[in-house]
Amino acid sequence: MKHYLGIDWGGTYLKAGLVDERGVIIAKEVFPSSAFSSRPAFIHNLEDIRRKFSRYKISAVGIGAPGIINVKKGFIYKLPNVRGWDNFPLVKTLSQALKVPVFLSNDAKLFALAEARLGAGKNKERVLFFTLGTGLGSAFIYKGKIMKGETSAFEMAHVPISLEGKRCGCGAFGCIETYVGANYLLSEYARIKKCSRPAEVSTLYALAKKGDAAALKVWREFSHALGKFLGGMVNIFNPEVIVLGGGVSGAFDLFKPMLLKEIKKQALSVHCKDLKIIKAMLEDSGMIGAALLAKDGVAKTNDKFGCR
Repeated sequence: MKHYLGIDWGGTYLKAGLVDERGVIIAKEVFPSSAFSSRPAFIHNLEDIRRKFSRYKISAVGIGAPGIINVKKGFIYKLPNVRGWDNFPLVKTLSQALKVPVFLSNDAKLFALAEARLGAGKNKERVLFFTLGTGLGSAFIYKGKIMKGETSAFEMAHVPISLEGKRCGCGAFGCIETYVGANYLLSEYARIKKCSRPAEVSTLYALAKKGDAAALKVWREFSHALGKFLGGMVNIFNPEVIVLGGGVSGAFDLFKPMLLKEIKKQALSVHCKDLKIIKAMLEDSGMIGAALLAKDGVAKTNDKFGCR
């Protein structure tokens, strides 16, 4: 059986998984993204990861990166929440270093790919996907295909919802990401409480479950902003399902009722009639999606050269 190395590169953590042809994770490693922040460190650490899985024959590597990507060229234009990666030919560089084919896409698109084929979006025609983490990732799948442009496109995180909002990592102002990202939630709690910033969003969730007023206020504001935004997206895409993943979605049971209420206030009622909002089903969608990207990439290459 062939194996693929799937890399889910987030703003906080980088996850590396050895995945088989069925999309089953055989082994995985999790690292702080800070260890991969520079280009030399990223390449060196990827070489180390590949050596750790050397007992398996790795057919290809798939990488989901948190930013604007040219998939065909394997080129990073910008990672809004990770500095130092503007205009970098990642696929060319890594292919030479790892001596295997490397394929690159946006991390949220690969989350959507995995969930559409194997998880919460399976057998659905129109699905909106969002990863709630350090930033906000997004994708739209129609009839099994990820909608995309020359670059990652469908970057819904950078839709402005405030004319006077604060500056986003993308360089613009008032993007929805600046109101729902993990950094905002943690900083807002610290501002309200006049205390040091909690280390994890899971802490805010636990505090809210215990009735902490400041934590509950943060989650209400989060739900209001995200709900208004999603209501607009529902009006545009008319999805059957919205699938939420990422670290912030760990509080799904807490914010789901508030989120639905806001969406129904904003979206056309006919679009909300059968709309479902669900949490991602797969534990490591990003890694699995990256491996599926690698598998698909190898298959297309073989087809192109008549090797199948």
